[in-house]
Amino acid sequence: MIWLATRLAFHNRARLLVTLFGVVFSAYLTLAETALYIGMMENATSIIRHSGTDLWVASKGVQNFDFAKPFPDERLKLIHGRAELSWAKPISLSWGFLKLPDGAQELVEIIGYDPAAPVGGPWDMASGAPGDVGGGANMIVDESAAQRLGKLRLGSLWELNDRSIKLVGVSRSAKTFTTAPIVFTSYVLAQDMTPDVSRQAAAAYIAIKLRNPADVERVAKALRHDLPDNEILTTSAFVERTILYWTVQTGMGAAFCLTAVLGLVVGAGTIGQTVFANTMEHLGEFATLKAMGATARDLNTIILAQAAIDACVGFSIAVPLALLSKAPLEKTGVTLAVDLKLIAALFCVTLAVALAAAYFSIRRVQNLDPATVFRS
Repeated sequence: MIWLATRLAFHNRARLLVTLFGVVFSAYLTLAETALYIGMMENATSIIRHSGTDLWVASKGVQNFDFAKPFPDERLKLIHGRAELSWAKPISLSWGFLKLPDGAQELVEIIGYDPAAPVGGPWDMASGAPGDVGGGANMIVDESAAQRLGKLRLGSLWELNDRSIKLVGVSRSAKTFTTAPIVFTSYVLAQDMTPDVSRQAAAAYIAIKLRNPADVERVAKALRHDLPDNEILTTSAFVERTILYWTVQTGMGAAFCLTAVLGLVVGAGTIGQTVFANTMEHLGEFATLKAMGATARDLNTIILAQAAIDACVGFSIAVPLALLSKAPLEKTGVTLAVDLKLIAALFCVTLAVALAAAYFSIRRVQNLDPATVFRS
């Protein structure tokens, strides 16, 4: 029956090409949109996930990492001394303008951290080291910003918030959802460059590492009691809250979901229409098979196999296209998180949708009277 289904699927080459075009388009659209969404969420939570911390002290009502409300960093004194803590480090976050060589300005996100223990700093370096920002007006910029900032040459001097600053390192994979370039500096320098004097000596976050990660909930409860004006979040909870903000409150999640679903609908409609056309075209042959004793399972296998062949061939073409477009798209600042798990999951979804699209063809054959072959 599989052999017969293959012959039916490839019988009409023109129809097959039209079907594959629709399936490839829908599979690529679904894969690209899903990978784009995952990539953006990974960017939005990258610093949180790579910080190596267990708990975050933040201002009340914080929704995501990039839009923090500073609080006095003297609250760090209330945390130090706890036996459960391995360390606690302040992290500052502000926004500023980096002057480009041509005189233009680029909005950047400035993250300040302790160079001696680079928590909240870069975790993967293309050149230099995270601790190099200490000892003066130094900064580290991620290599992804080169397209917007120009050539990132170590030792070059830049102007950040009207202050001369030297590039001492280039990081990798440090991106944000806002796509604004990240500038890493020392915590002290970031405080000095803050234009708003009232926000100096203020931290955006306090990152905490525990001696025993199993104590995270107990320590979090104790800190909530000692710091009632702050919010205490575990790393996983902070990641979930950030993803929830960008997905739900901005409406971005609904947009990506709608586009991905539309892609699946297009693919299902194309496959369903093709299989139904093949079924109607060979209705006499199906009636003959039924008259010869073919079971309902045999006929269903023929129809479902046609849908599966269309889905598999189309998806196998869409995946290489998505992989080939990954590098060019990432040069524009777009991150496509394409991996084997995502490909396997979307293949299963595409196959399931394709098989469901064959429902009307199955129903038509099941209601077919085998006596029609003798009447004809």
